Amino acid sequence: MEFIKFNKRITIHDILNILESMSISFTRSNKSNSKIEGVSNGLLKIDYTLCFIESINEKNLVDNLKNSLILTNTPVNDEYGDYSILHVNDARFAFIKLLEYFNNTELLEKFTTKIEPRAKSISHRANIHTSAIIENDVIIEDDVVVSAGCVIKNGTYIGKGTIIRENCTIGCDGIALYKAKNDDVLRFPHIAGVWIGKNVEIGANCVIVKGTLTNTSIGNDTVIGNLSNIGHGVKIGKKVWMSVGGLIGGNCIIEDYVTIGLSVSLKDNLFIAEESTIGMGSVVTKSLNEKLTVFGNPAKPLRPLKVGPKR
Repeated sequence: MEFIKFNKRITIHDILNILESMSISFTRSNKSNSKIEGVSNGLLKIDYTLCFIESINEKNLVDNLKNSLILTNTPVNDEYGDYSILHVNDARFAFIKLLEYFNNTELLEKFTTKIEPRAKSISHRANIHTSAIIENDVIIEDDVVVSAGCVIKNGTYIGKGTIIRENCTIGCDGIALYKAKNDDVLRFPHIAGVWIGKNVEIGANCVIVKGTLTNTSIGNDTVIGNLSNIGHGVKIGKKVWMSVGGLIGGNCIIEDYVTIGLSVSLKDNLFIAEESTIGMGSVVTKSLNEKLTVFGNPAKPLRPLKVGPKR
C-alpha cells in the first residue's frame, strides 16, 4: 500500500513531543511507544503509520489500523485500549500541523512507496527541451519527451516513452484549504507526488496536481487532451481517452478504458467504472459504479455510444 516514509527513526513519543511543542492538547488510549514508519491515508490499512480519522463511529473502522497511530476528534475510552489513538480537539488541524512540521524539517522521503528512487534520476535517453524546468527529485525514464516550457516538480515519476507536450505543469500544489475550529485557514500539504506510466501522452498546457498523501497517477497508454486539469490524488487507469479541456476534481478514480469527451467536468471524489463513456460538455456529479454512457448537465445515462479511438 502507498504511503510516505520517514527518512529517520520516529516513535510515538517523538510525535507527542512535537504536538506538545505546538501547544496542541491530546489524550491517549495507551502508553505504546512503537516506531512510526511514515504518514498515510486513514482509509487504508497500513501498519505503523500516522493517520487521522475525524470521527470513529464504529469499532471496525479502526480494526484495520490497530498498529497505526490515529488522530481523531472522538474521545477515547477503555474499549480502544489496544489501539494507539490520540484524541485532539481538531484532528485535521493537528494532522496538517504535523505534516507541515515533517515537511519543513525534511523528515519525509521525496517519493511515496510506489516509486523506487534512482541514483541517476533522468535517463540520458530522454528528450528534454532546453527551456523545460526539471526540479530535483524527479525520475524520467528512457525515451520520454518533455517539450518546451514544461515544469516538472519534485516527487514526479514519468514512465518510458511518455510524451509531455508544450507548457505543461506536472506536480504543482492544488487547492486544499481547511478552516480550523480556531478559525485559522490552513492549506493541506501536498506531500505526495505524481506517477505517470508508460507511453502516456499529455497534451499542451495541461496541469496535473500532485497528491496529498498518495500520488496522483495516470496509467499506461492513456491520452490526456490539451488544456486539461487533473486534481490532487486522482487515479486514472490504463488506455483512458480524455479529450481537450477536461476538468477532473480531486481524488476521483477513473478505471481502465474510460472515454471522456471534450470539456467534460467531474466533481471531486467520484468513481468512474471501466469502459464508461462521458459525452462532450457533460458535468458529472455522481459516481458511475457500472459501465455506462452518460451525457448532459448534470450527466444522465443514455444508450451506449462508440466514441474516441479504438484502443
